[in-house]
Amino acid sequence: MKLIPFYRQQGNNMDQYTLFLDKEENRIYKVNNRDENNILYWVAFVLVLAIFRAVSSIHLLVYHPIAIVAYIMIGLIIFITLGIFVYKVYYRDLKEVYLTEPELMEYIKRGKKSLKIEVWLTGIMFILFTLTILLFLVNYWIVWYLVNITIGFLLTILICGLPPERFKLSNKLFVDEE
Repeated sequence: MKLIPFYRQQGNNMDQYTLFLDKEENRIYKVNNRDENNILYWVAFVLVLAIFRAVSSIHLLVYHPIAIVAYIMIGLIIFITLGIFVYKVYYRDLKEVYLTEPELMEYIKRGKKSLKIEVWLTGIMFILFTLTILLFLVNYWIVWYLVNITIGFLLTILICGLPPERFKLSNKLFVDEE
């Protein structure tokens, strides 16, 4: 089952959810976006700060090109695996919803605005990812490596929400209207 996210309802004091389209089975699913506990985020934030402070004076001891490539590859494997896992876990509670064709088209049309925002955010994250990897390669400071893994993790989650089918779906709607 290949799910295409096409609409996200977000904001304060409203029902927050994401709508997915399964083109193979022609079904629409809704996932309520979970309101995670803020204490968990604060604990994670403090933990990350503590780790960054603990390693702030550490530079890599091995400057061999093969070792650097190995560090980067290990980081790629870590953040891509974790990003995909977190994305799948977050959107696991699918509930089928029934929309008429006009309702579906209206949601897709409204979802195009959030698509643009997500594409811009993904582009900015990719630039930050590239910048941190370059900074790491320049001075081998372990903090740049950890920041790069963190940004790569967030970038992976964003990319998971932007499958090519989502762009095709959005473009097809506007071609059909003309």
